[in-house]
Parts: sequence; structure tokens; C-alpha cells
Amino acid sequence: MNGKQAIFVILIITALIPAELEAQVWPFRRRSQAERATRDLERRQRETGQQTNFFNPLQPFGSRRNNDRDDHIWNPETAYLSIPKTGNVSITNPSRLGINSKYELQSHLGASYWVPNLMIKRRIHAGELYWATRHGIYVPTPGLNWAQNKRYHSYVDTTSTIPHIVAIRNELIVSKPFMDDVSCVQGIPWLIITAGLSADYGLSLESNDLSAIDEHIIGSRSAPLTGKGLLIIARLRADARLNDFTFIEGGFRYFNSKHHNNGFEHHAALNYFAAKNFSISPGYLLSIGNFGSSKVKIYPSLDLTWYFGQKSRRGGRIFEGSRF
Repeated sequence: MNGKQAIFVILIITALIPAELEAQVWPFRRRSQAERATRDLERRQRETGQQTNFFNPLQPFGSRRNNDRDDHIWNPETAYLSIPKTGNVSITNPSRLGINSKYELQSHLGASYWVPNLMIKRRIHAGELYWATRHGIYVPTPGLNWAQNKRYHSYVDTTSTIPHIVAIRNELIVSKPFMDDVSCVQGIPWLIITAGLSADYGLSLESNDLSAIDEHIIGSRSAPLTGKGLLIIARLRADARLNDFTFIEGGFRYFNSKHHNNGFEHHAALNYFAAKNFSISPGYLLSIGNFGSSKVKIYPSLDLTWYFGQKSRRGGRIFEGSRF
């Protein structure tokens, strides 16, 4: 065998040996690829299960259903009713408790020391528009006594006799939710527009020589707080979801009463969830009206809210069945 023939034989052997070996181990190689693909899939599932958020955590295969509430965008001032046995406790916003699919209890707990109050909200209709009524009773007498004892003359004159006063509220609320069709969060609106019209009436049970309150914010609500008759409040607000942890709100109120100058208010706040059941809401309140020495005043605001309860265990969207 000459040199050229030897080189040719070596090339043939080199080409055949890998093919023969591959043919011999082919079943094992296929099984190894399948095992590797399975391991990669399990690893991705574990990683996905760890990438969660407060309100809609991604669940790995076989895990339990997430029951964390997903209705935080619905402020107590909207036409939405809390799910039964759920609600929130707030400082400045109304605290609330869902009773059943048609009724919800509310109270301004932060003001209860001065003005004990209780309200009930009733669902009328749930569709493209959500309708509800809110009815309440509050007693401003303790707050007036407190202001007089503290000698806050702009609220109550020290020579006035404070009667027993009872005020009632009747309000109609309508909300329009806007859904994000391309969002992965189904059934939860990204924007809610709410309008409300209320009539508050203050009644004095005894002789009454109280004067109108000459201070921003409280002065706009002077008529029922001093037992001097009717106050009409028209309001418009918007609530929007920026992401799973952050919401914004803003609104306007107009006050009309024949017993004092009309007032106008604007507020805005950022609601940030430091935990899945606790939010911090810094903001501001702008008051416009002929009160005191200034026609315009702006106040900082801060609300802390604790949410309790779980979302409905029934399937479907947030507004179906007992969820509203």
C-alpha cells in the first residue's frame, strides 16, 4: 500500500467511526435530551413561581389559588360595594365593611370623636354603569362642645348655647369603570369615574343661636353641622391604577347652602401599597371660598388604610355575583 492509499483508508475510517458510534448511542442521546428539556422546564416553573407581586402572584403548577383582594382601586366613595366580610379601616377616607351583595356599612372613624357618624350604602344596579345610594346619620354636638371648650371662636362663640343637633345624609352615586382589554389583569378596571349628588340636612332639637362656621373645609359644611338646614354637595372624582402597587385619585366638590357662602374643594392623592393589605396615601386638599381672611387655602393630607378579608372564592370577574 503506497502513501496515497494509506491516507485514503485513514480518511474512510475517520468518517465511519463517529457515525457508527452515534448509531449505537442514539436512543440514549434522545433520552438525555428529553431529560434535559424536562429539567429546564421545571427550573423555569420554579423561577416563575418566585416572581410574584402583592395582588396577583404567579403560581407554580399545583399551588393553591391566590385569594388576595384585587379591588383596591374601588374607593369607598365609588358605587362599588365591598365583598361580604371584607373592607378597610382608614383615618380620613370612610372605613367600610361589606355586609352582603347589596349593603355595606361605612363610617368616618377619624372624625368619630368629634362627629359620631354611621352610613349604609346600597347597591341599585351593576352593569356598564354602577349605581348606589348612601344614607347616613351624624351628630356634630360633641365636636361643637369640644371647639367651644378649646375657645376656637371661629367655630363656636363662647357665649353660644350648643343644642343637640342631628344631621342626615342621602346620596346618589354612579361609577363608570374602564377596562384595559390588553392587560393581563382581567376584570379589574384601570380607571373609574364617579359622580355623586348628596343632600345633608341638619336639625337642631333645641333653640339654636349658633352662627355659621367661618373656616375653610368645616365652613363649607356649616349648615348641617350647626343644625341650620340643607346643604347640597355635587362631586366628581377619578381613580386610576398605575401598577399593582400604586393608585392615584383626584376629585372636586361643590357645596351649596343658603346659610353660608358656597364652597369649592379639590383633592388629589397617591395611594401606595407598602404591603398587600396596607396603603399610605399622601396628598393635598385645596379649599376655595369666602372663609376667614383668605379665599384660598391648601392643606397637606395623609391617609393610612388597612385592608382585611379575601376576594370571593367564586370564579368569574370581580363584579359578578356576590362581588358587587
